[in-house]
Amino acid sequence: MIRRPTPTFNPWLRRVGVLLAVGVVGLGLSGCTNRTSDAATVTYHDKTGDHTVQITRADLDDELHALLSNNLFTKELKTSGIFPNVGGNITTDTQLSTRWLTTLIRQTVVTAEINDGKITVSPTDTAQATQDETSTFTQPVLAAFDKSFTTKLVNRDAQLFAVYRYYQTCPSGRFVSHILLKTKAQADAALAVIRSGEKFSDIAKTQSTDTTSGKVGGALGCLTPNEFVKEFQNAAEAAPLGVVTDPVKTSFGYHLILVRAWNPTTDTSYGQALTQAASAVLSARLSDLKVWVNPRYGTWGAQKDAQGNTNFSVLPPAAPAVRTCREATPACAPATTSTSTTAPPAG
Repeated sequence: MIRRPTPTFNPWLRRVGVLLAVGVVGLGLSGCTNRTSDAATVTYHDKTGDHTVQITRADLDDELHALLSNNLFTKELKTSGIFPNVGGNITTDTQLSTRWLTTLIRQTVVTAEINDGKITVSPTDTAQATQDETSTFTQPVLAAFDKSFTTKLVNRDAQLFAVYRYYQTCPSGRFVSHILLKTKAQADAALAVIRSGEKFSDIAKTQSTDTTSGKVGGALGCLTPNEFVKEFQNAAEAAPLGVVTDPVKTSFGYHLILVRAWNPTTDTSYGQALTQAASAVLSARLSDLKVWVNPRYGTWGAQKDAQGNTNFSVLPPAAPAVRTCREATPACAPATTSTSTTAPPAG
């Protein structure tokens, strides 16, 4: 496998899914910290430089208030068994704010890709997002949210659909194939045979040690950013169209790379691979983020799921030492979120 290993970017693990699909997290107060106006700050890098996005505590509180002022939604949370005490004039534990903050941080990755690629959100994207949010929350729950909050949810989701649509067009316009061989001598010999007139695809089928791509003539699909290991990626991006490269060494062996123009008519069978490529692009962005999380909400970190995939999220804070917080003034206030329907909690 020559594709870069990337953490999982599960775009569908959000909204209710973030709140309900994950197991119960241990309860506890936040650690002692200075009060700040930010819930998190996120820095990402693109071709124009570094960019920092601030997620304020006020913004997070407003969105949590929008969620919890919806009685149908809080009933759904109670029914789930994970948040049995949600609703009314009480407070939630750190689970809710931690998980929603994770969705806001992950959203910065999608927005960064939109801005960097100058991707336009189409009416079709918005329509798909509306249907998706309806499926996620159910129609009655979605309808019970404030209209401005529903619009915010749909607009964010539409950005994700726009990114996937964008990569399904193969924006690089480059279709990459390769032949993988164990030694340079084998690669040189295969290259000589190809230059003498043998078809690249035939040699891939009979000689490539990458048997998966070899079965289809060495085809890997659309070339997308950060998809392959560095040496292969750089060579594929620089290769002239229709010209087989000299052997390219990676940790997997020696590659002969052939890049041709993407054909939107005949290459449609690679649509699923393009969807995976879009996810890989977002995953790469996610792993490169520099994230600071206000300690009252937890810390940003990586965890392995049951399948061994790496997932980045806000990890709930551990309970501080009782004596430490008793002596440390209000800085150790619990990271709780008001569920009162009268107003969001003060910053």
